[in-house]
Amino acid sequence: MKKKIVLIFLAVLMVVSALPITASAAGKEVFDHYSKNGKYAVSTLTYKVKGNDFTYKVWYPKNIKKLSKRPVLLYCNGTGSDYEKNNGTSEFLSIAASHGYVCLCNTDQNTGLGTSMDAGFTKLMKINKKKGSKIYNKLDLKKVVLAGHSQGATCTISMSDPEKYENAKYYKAIFMASLPSQALENSPIQNCPYDPDTVKLPTLLVGGTGGTDANIIAPFESSLFPAFQAIKRNTDIYLARMKGVEHADSCEKTFPYMIAWFDYQLYGKELAGKAFKGKRAELKTNPEWTDFYVKVRSKSFKIKKAKALNKAIKVSWKKDKKASGYEIKYATNEYFENKKTVKIANPAKASATIKKLKSGKTYYIRVRSYTKVGKKKFVSKWSKLKTVEL
Repeated sequence: MKKKIVLIFLAVLMVVSALPITASAAGKEVFDHYSKNGKYAVSTLTYKVKGNDFTYKVWYPKNIKKLSKRPVLLYCNGTGSDYEKNNGTSEFLSIAASHGYVCLCNTDQNTGLGTSMDAGFTKLMKINKKKGSKIYNKLDLKKVVLAGHSQGATCTISMSDPEKYENAKYYKAIFMASLPSQALENSPIQNCPYDPDTVKLPTLLVGGTGGTDANIIAPFESSLFPAFQAIKRNTDIYLARMKGVEHADSCEKTFPYMIAWFDYQLYGKELAGKAFKGKRAELKTNPEWTDFYVKVRSKSFKIKKAKALNKAIKVSWKKDKKASGYEIKYATNEYFENKKTVKIANPAKASATIKKLKSGKTYYIRVRSYTKVGKKKFVSKWSKLKTVEL
């Protein structure tokens, strides 16, 4: 009897072991979500720009007239590629549009300097203002993002530089797939030099560990990591590579995190944020990815109000959608020699009450936000002091 029970147990164990691993078990919840179509059906339109021979194509939610203003995603092609030549580009831009974005791409196969995409964006803004157009008054110009592959990644750096392009004032975040080394882009082969030190926007840098990416076009040591180090510290900058991915496929394979990155930066969406913050940030723990590095912005923080109550003080602040929590530090002198700290682990909170204080005292208060990514903790600058008399 015992032998029969053991055999049954082993048979069940073998069946369970053979079952496919679910997305959540594999640690790919965010990646899998953004790899699929969102809730919107998608339509397209095309146009030309005076001064060049390229065709510009726009993917947008089909029912856009019934929606609020939509974020704009400008995508720059890699060398020798465009949405007509590479069906994969059309596919992931259509998926991005199904998640609510208005996406723009063109047929320029040498986008590195940014000239054609800048002209296309300028024309798109004119179409947005034209009554009767399919996207009339539906572009949210406060939420415009840049994405690019290979030479197109170089394009995003050029376009985000306000000394080169006036439209740089619109951009809020960047996604770069397989940024080529500066030596390659500076060479006569490409002739589109770039300087990552000019980038001041939140940036996600990705690449592949396949030979064409890792050893030839976008080496980790001479391209991706130097760019990660050069981009300004006062912004969010993430870096990771997808295992086994070759250069030509790096954007088509990694685009789900592109959409997640923009949803996180523009809206602070909770699901998207799981890829980039928390003890088990998915970009770090996804088994299909490696070489994860992160720097999170150091920004000023502001207390909205500090109100005296009965032996207590209520402090309120502007919520930081990308924070993991907040810290309140208070003391009875401005040098904080006898300081105490209150930690708020809920990022959705925007106020807290400090209790058990002494009447007749003046309290000095400051607040900051913090973001946890894996074992690292990144903090904002402390707010200016607030004083409250009880």
